[in-house]
Amino acid sequence: MSLIKSKHINTEKTLNALTVLLTIFLVVSISIQTFMGSDSGFNQAHHNKIEFWICIYFLFDFFILFCLSKDKKRFFLRYFPLIIFSIPYAYLLDVFSIPISAEMTYMLKFLPIVRGGVALSFLTQLVVRNKITGLFISYVFIFASVFYFQTLIFYIFEKGVNTEVQSYYDVLWWAAMTITTVGSTIIAQTAVGKLATTTLAVVGMTTLPIFTVYITSLVQRFNQTDTLSVATTALPTDPAASIEKST
Repeated sequence: MSLIKSKHINTEKTLNALTVLLTIFLVVSISIQTFMGSDSGFNQAHHNKIEFWICIYFLFDFFILFCLSKDKKRFFLRYFPLIIFSIPYAYLLDVFSIPISAEMTYMLKFLPIVRGGVALSFLTQLVVRNKITGLFISYVFIFASVFYFQTLIFYIFEKGVNTEVQSYYDVLWWAAMTITTVGSTIIAQTAVGKLATTTLAVVGMTTLPIFTVYITSLVQRFNQTDTLSVATTALPTDPAASIEKST
């Protein structure tokens, strides 16, 4: 590997790692506003500023990765949607005073987080050598992210409308029962809540079997390794001595 290529890979690792960290910070910001609201002194304007500067970094990150790519045309055409997910929509709507419902504004907050998910996928490919393990890590991240974000959305839209949703713990129970396709006694009352229920059920039906297959293949691999090590240990270390002993 050339020195220039090694530097490019290290730069990509650093940029993607920073993107993941900033995405986590953005998730924390959304969570604080969801659970504490204005009581914590953290309002919509504070979150919009945080989202703005994080999205500026996302755009800068895209530009640097674009400059480092060998085939710039292919990179741009393939990863152009990342620009769409790097725009601070909530901040721009607030600055230009564009009328939009509070529910839609809340939904738009999750768009930049998709950019962080892609960065984690890139980082996993660069760090993890085993492609199957890297794919499994990506699936775990997607599974956990969809689970958490759908609980936030369900909590915001159903609380106050659905009498069965009294706290976030009720939503966690609903999500756990829905994603495992067992079914929850908490029935969504709003259109967004019904969509969240469908999304979780689909994710559960498609992702959980992948986890089962991966764990099964992992156990089989360990068993094959143990069998091979036992067979290797059983072989005679000195063939000549083994022949003499048999004669």
